[in-house]
Amino acid sequence: MRSILLATALATAYALLRGWPETVHPLLRACLAVLALVLGIGLWRSRRKPTGRHATAIRPAHWTDYLAMGLGVLAVECLFLFFLTIAPPRAEDLALSLEETLRPEAAAARRATHPDHNDGTATNVSGNWLWDSLGRRRLPDRTNARPGNKPEVFLRTSDPTTLATLQQWRPYLTAFSLEVYEDATWSPEPISPRLLTATSSGQITFPQPPNRPGSLLAGEIFHPANPAGQDVLTTLQNPVSVTLPELRLVSPGILRLTPLPNPASGYDYPSTSRPLTFEQLIALPLTASFEPARNQAPSLLALPDNPALRDGLLQIAATTQGPLEVRLTSLRKFLQEHCKYSLEVTNPDDLDPIENFLFHERRGHCEFYATAAALLCRALNIPSRVSYGWTGGRYFPGQGLFMFRAREAHAWTEICLEEQGWVIFDCTPPGALDAATSSVAEDDEQPPIDEEGNYLSEDPEEAPTLGTWPWIALGAGLGLFPLVALLLRLRKRPRPGPSPDTPTLLPDPPSYLTRFKQACHRQGHPMPPGRTLRQQLQSLAQNNLSPTFANDLLDYHYATTYGTTDPDHAKEKHLTTSITNW
Repeated sequence: MRSILLATALATAYALLRGWPETVHPLLRACLAVLALVLGIGLWRSRRKPTGRHATAIRPAHWTDYLAMGLGVLAVECLFLFFLTIAPPRAEDLALSLEETLRPEAAAARRATHPDHNDGTATNVSGNWLWDSLGRRRLPDRTNARPGNKPEVFLRTSDPTTLATLQQWRPYLTAFSLEVYEDATWSPEPISPRLLTATSSGQITFPQPPNRPGSLLAGEIFHPANPAGQDVLTTLQNPVSVTLPELRLVSPGILRLTPLPNPASGYDYPSTSRPLTFEQLIALPLTASFEPARNQAPSLLALPDNPALRDGLLQIAATTQGPLEVRLTSLRKFLQEHCKYSLEVTNPDDLDPIENFLFHERRGHCEFYATAAALLCRALNIPSRVSYGWTGGRYFPGQGLFMFRAREAHAWTEICLEEQGWVIFDCTPPGALDAATSSVAEDDEQPPIDEEGNYLSEDPEEAPTLGTWPWIALGAGLGLFPLVALLLRLRKRPRPGPSPDTPTLLPDPPSYLTRFKQACHRQGHPMPPGRTLRQQLQSLAQNNLSPTFANDLLDYHYATTYGTTDPDHAKEKHLTTSITNW
């Protein structure tokens, strides 16, 4: 039973350290894991003690022994601290170098989808960091995402209305949108590329739905350039105008920027947008109708070819009833309650990613929620797509600046309504995002951007500094070992004692036998080590010293020691009294 309790405690501690449950803070999970281990070991140690006696130490422990053990453990921990600080980045660099040598194609694909690796070719870009060479974005079958904290895009507000709106509602900064979904992959709608040029005012304007509500927000966008020249226009959702000489429309949801002659300077352009979320839309007293847009591309309504997934989507959509806004609210509630937000997806049965997300493992991150919501909206005959960009951000009041980091990269669903246009329909659970709106920086906190608006990028070839603590830990670890060796050498030496095969290491003899040995010694016939009780009684008889209780003593001792007779306390007390009188 105690072994089962110990195994349960170990399993619980392992699950906590592996990140379950994800809603609990990591520090609290670590404390709970330690508590589970302590309780498990404590219950296991409280097991019934064996009936026999344990061998005793040849000398008592001294304070130097405990000090040596403590310093030894401290030295090992210091060396582990140094190793775990130094080794991971070096091991990652080595793994990347081996991948470049042995698998160059896989390395190229990794650089395209994970630019955060500091290998000299990756930068903080707002362009093609998510799609492959054909502009496609495949949902991962399995993932264990670890978002970074590196700044990627900046937005400086231009007026109080923009600032007040972005502080009240979560800002959504859009980089690109994908419309075609096939074989668990999002792709752009194919069109003939078209060059958009600025008017005499220096702005490029975009057509807007006539009845789209919401405030017109103005701001200035800053972001570094991609060395490959594949940067895309990044603005608040639904751009109205942007101050740029030209753009290249390559898909309904993708506008490419012109490559810069000096990519190190990065991009800087003012823009205006009229973003609209589903929450804002249903909170307004609408005068226009709330219905799906008509005459849209067939790809915006296409469902997956997978029969099981398609039927499952239709069944879920059929469970919603009422007006369109009520059905959408029900779909969002279903996703947020039915599926669990997680950056780790194992997909043990190797299923279609959305089939696994909706009907089997039922966990995933924002891209899974966005894809599932888009497909469920299509099951309701609502044109939909998935947009990629950032949300939330961190606001710096002194500069009027929003900073969006890699950890705030996000994917969400957009639905197309007849009189409102594209509307953000974000189904990711609110608790999975950092806050309801943007977080606010401290007064003395400065963003990584200079007074002229230039992005203070990191040098990719500069190795990160480790600080002094790892080296202090290394010095402490190496310095403690000689001290431990000195304490062990100076520890209290054991007194000379009997050899290990003497009876002192055996269980204590019964009290009556000890008393009998003492009585024999007083009679002048001590019982030497190794002599049995029978031999001692025979020796006493030869010297006419045999006691009257000899037969009783011999019979009882052999019956309880070598036979199956249980010890009898009353009998032993009677023998002890007879030996004392003798």
